[in-house]
Amino acid sequence: MYHSIADNPDDLYSVTVETFREQLSWLSDHGFEIVTLSFLLQALRARSHGDLLKKVVLTFDDGYQDFFTDALPVLSDRGAPATVFLVTDMLGGRALWNGAAARGRLMTEDEVRAIKARGMSLGSHTATHANLPLLDEAEMLRELTDSCDRLGFLGESFRVFSYPWGQWSPRVVETVKAAGYECALAVGGWMRTASANTYLLPRVTMTREMGLKDFRSRLMRRPIETGARRLCRALLDKVSRVASASEG
Repeated sequence: MYHSIADNPDDLYSVTVETFREQLSWLSDHGFEIVTLSFLLQALRARSHGDLLKKVVLTFDDGYQDFFTDALPVLSDRGAPATVFLVTDMLGGRALWNGAAARGRLMTEDEVRAIKARGMSLGSHTATHANLPLLDEAEMLRELTDSCDRLGFLGESFRVFSYPWGQWSPRVVETVKAAGYECALAVGGWMRTASANTYLLPRVTMTREMGLKDFRSRLMRRPIETGARRLCRALLDKVSRVASASEG
């Protein structure tokens, strides 16, 4: 999960072009393939979990103008797809919700159409970057449906969603489904492909402080075991130790 591709030392979620290019080079050099979000969703639905080995999906929240000016050329050079989640009522405006980048420009409608023509996918980040759990049902549905309709107007038929600030609740998730989105992306956590909730797909957050070593460790890290699996493993280890002691 990226946000801005720019050198803004005041914004934790601003990643420089050089760092972004270095990260994509590392993925390529180590056998990772960048695939579309639709590929991920189809594999999860078909339970084709083996198809996801060493696959990576790139997403960009907010729709900053620097995606068009700085990220797109890097992606295009590598033929890599990405999904950009737009705040659809604020195209061409500024990221007023981000105090560290409030003056940051968002892509215009023409720029959005241009990245779509270059093979990028468009997703919804609500109409106004709303904190959905704080809204009543009517306001929430309006944020979701207005944004979904705008995506269709911009030429996007694959309707996907990203929760602003990563904020969600069971009520929000159900409303996202009702609004017609095919999947939704959250923040943080690890995915277990066999039991993935396609309306709470986790993501690894990219920050300007993340060096290549940290980037590598996050991509290679094994998923955290569930509580039940940890308990089973602990019991098995205990049985093994007891058996070994008895044999001794």
